[in-house]
Amino acid sequence: MDWYIPITILPAVSLLILSTTSQMMNLSTEIGGILSDKCTHFEHKISGLKIKQLTKLTRATTLLYLSAACFVLAGIFGAILPEDSGLNQSLPHLVLLSGVVLTLFALGLLIVYGMKSISIRKMQHEFNQHMDNDEEGK
Repeated sequence: MDWYIPITILPAVSLLILSTTSQMMNLSTEIGGILSDKCTHFEHKISGLKIKQLTKLTRATTLLYLSAACFVLAGIFGAILPEDSGLNQSLPHLVLLSGVVLTLFALGLLIVYGMKSISIRKMQHEFNQHMDNDEEGK
């Protein structure tokens, strides 16, 4: 395996890490805003759901960091191991495959996060709509 193949995947993983970290920071700020004052039962429920979402993002970021490390190691192993050794044929490929699997798991978590995030926003929207209707009825 050519040593540079796993290294070419790093920019894509880095962008995923960057965007996931940005999402984590925004979500953390939003949770902090909700919890800064005494909250209602609904706000407490929403903040609990958002904390679970933050956990998903943290796990996804961790998996992306591990996959980036696997890609770097695969490149290093591909560069330093002699081409005629059996290790050069198997070790870099196994480490590269590990990185790909970790990335796929991280993407799965991000997909679940995205889908759940829409349902949380929908809950907030419906609650706010219900509150507006209650206030108009008074």
